Amino acid sequence: MNFLVPALLWGLLAAAIPVIIHLLNRRRFRTVKWAATTFLLKASRESRGKKRLKHILILACRALAIAALIFAVARPLVGSFLGWGSGSVETVVLVLDRSPSMEIRGADGQPSQREAVLERIATSLKSMGEPRLVLIDSATREMQDVASPEVLPELSSTQSTDTQADIPGLLITAIDYLQETNPGKAEVWLASDLQRGDWKTADNRWQAVQSGIENLPTKTKLRILATDTKKRQNLSLEMVSSRRIDSDLFLDLKLSRAETTGDASVALTFSLNGARTSERITITGQNSRFQKRLSLGAGNTSGHGWVGLTSDNNPRDNAVFFAYGPRSNVLSYLVSDAPTNQAARFLHRAAAPLGFTRQECQVLTPVETRRIDWSRASLIIWQAAIPKGAVASEILQFVEGGGSLLFVPPEIESSESIFGLSWGEEQTAPDDQFFITGPWVPDDGPWAHGTNAIPLPLKELRAVKRRKIDGEAAIFAEWDDKSPLLVRYLTGKGTVIFMGTLPDDRWSNLEFTALHLVAAQRLIQKGTDRLHSGFRAVAGSEKAETKNDEVRERLDTFEDDDPSQEHYRAGVYRLGERVIAVNRKPAESSPEKVTKEGLKELLGDTSYSLFSDENSRDDLVKEAWRAFLIAVLVFLITEALLCLQPKPGQTPIKGVTKPVSTP
Repeated sequence: MNFLVPALLWGLLAAAIPVIIHLLNRRRFRTVKWAATTFLLKASRESRGKKRLKHILILACRALAIAALIFAVARPLVGSFLGWGSGSVETVVLVLDRSPSMEIRGADGQPSQREAVLERIATSLKSMGEPRLVLIDSATREMQDVASPEVLPELSSTQSTDTQADIPGLLITAIDYLQETNPGKAEVWLASDLQRGDWKTADNRWQAVQSGIENLPTKTKLRILATDTKKRQNLSLEMVSSRRIDSDLFLDLKLSRAETTGDASVALTFSLNGARTSERITITGQNSRFQKRLSLGAGNTSGHGWVGLTSDNNPRDNAVFFAYGPRSNVLSYLVSDAPTNQAARFLHRAAAPLGFTRQECQVLTPVETRRIDWSRASLIIWQAAIPKGAVASEILQFVEGGGSLLFVPPEIESSESIFGLSWGEEQTAPDDQFFITGPWVPDDGPWAHGTNAIPLPLKELRAVKRRKIDGEAAIFAEWDDKSPLLVRYLTGKGTVIFMGTLPDDRWSNLEFTALHLVAAQRLIQKGTDRLHSGFRAVAGSEKAETKNDEVRERLDTFEDDDPSQEHYRAGVYRLGERVIAVNRKPAESSPEKVTKEGLKELLGDTSYSLFSDENSRDDLVKEAWRAFLIAVLVFLITEALLCLQPKPGQTPIKGVTKPVSTP
């Protein structure tokens, strides 16, 4: 416990006054023996023990009443976050989450979660006697000694950023510091909004956090200060991808909101090289994904821009940025052991449709794979036996780097496997019957619903031949007998798809439904995205930092309130000869939080205290003088009750006969 006026605790010596008075009163009386009272003393000898206990209780109540009064005047501080005994803490290691989700505000004029928690922490530390404060922020991830808690909200290392927090990594940094320095009695305070993406709930480093806290030289408390964990109304905008095709720039955007009640019309502003346009988008559920096509005009070789929402209660997730360079052709390859058959012709047309002058697809046989330019390819369609050896290694490297790979059934048997997947037996439907589709994933993958949630014609797919897909991968479409029709495997930055039938009259009506074309074009988009990745970076990443003699210059026209934080803010920057569009991590747009049960799973047997401020802003540290005044009253009332004397004749002395009156 800590006190606002600790000097008054010297007044506790006054609690000895009743004892001193009692001892002095015993010296004032002299015992004189009197024969007439001898029989009375003998009769009351058995009640002396009870009287002595009663006198001790009265004395104790008087002393405790004085002590409680002194405690109340000294103004003690307690709190559910700091707890009892916090005044003796020598070092506080503050782990601060500076991610964009910490900037949400309750209403206009109110401070953000980050600002509010810094203010309360500064007040609490000051009331604790200002122990040593060591700050670890989520952007720089460096340790900093803070001279005074009063300056904590004004430090550059506590301001808002667009970087993602790595909570397990930050806790490990704090644990390493405590193990190396052994600063005495210490506590770790973690200020975060429990955003699931920042906490990385699937990370195996949480086991290291548990063992690290358990093995610290001195017992250290972990205090989790969870800022407002309620889901507030907020819209966020995410840039999924951007790519240039001919004289157009295609932006793949995603709108998210915390609440899903009813439809909402959202106004968006598009800025391209300084020219702005507006458009309204209707969001129906929690997420809405859409594409925007921007015409770049003739001779526009490079440029940049941004897309912004109208202002809401979190300005850090209202804008995304893009940059682009000279246009280039989209190159795909079709590797087929039967390059002249019908399936190969339809697959070639899916990768380079008529009218798509910037899309090119080269057809090769398996022995010609040395001609593949892996550095320029967006999509590889493989209609042959699964490769092995050097070709398989090149495929692995291609996918890890962000390329797309579509495997379709070969005409011949294939015994090899790749990415843990392989082709099984070829199956033919019974006479006058077809293989038909069963359930599929409608909101993700190559066959997700189109614009405005229009479903693809999977129910119209009919097949007379198919090839079984063996291995562990995410199933995105099934046949009606639960056999996999289309599976997806993600590795590195790339995507691998296995499709169980061919666009060939001898196999299916896939060409009629155009599902193979949709899958190929969506995979080309993903594969092409890596070729434009030179213009994109994530806030706080190594790619977004200056190198050697590079000078940072901001190019976009989007307003920013703190230019000093540009190293950790989203925007379009010129870094020497590079132009980079920096954006937030996509996970920062998620409204999902770590629950109390989730915290218990992450921290296991680690002892921690969870403080949530969603119901009160004053519970961090509060004065307890009222409780001590109540204790004073209780002790005084108890003392008064003990001092009451029984009425004459009600409590006879044991052994003495009450006289009986006679007429």
